[in-house]
Amino acid sequence: MKSVANVLSKENQQLLKVIADQQPQSVTELATLTGRAVSNVSRTLKTLGKYNLVEMQKSQNGLAVKLRYQSMLLLIQPLE
Repeated sequence: MKSVANVLSKENQQLLKVIADQQPQSVTELATLTGRAVSNVSRTLKTLGKYNLVEMQKSQNGLAVKLRYQSMLLLIQPLE
């Protein structure tokens, strides 16, 4: 399982911001908006989906990408 640091990498944070700002109606549209390959975006979305950060909904153009949360606070507590 990937670590939270990998899932919330700078590149993935940028992807989440594009989703929030542009509300793409397909994975292809999101790939175009980000300049990333469709296969790369699809793989990343699958990972983000496993962490419940995004969800896919059917749209006229394919699968629309939606954020599960408008904002998120990550608390890290030391292990005892």
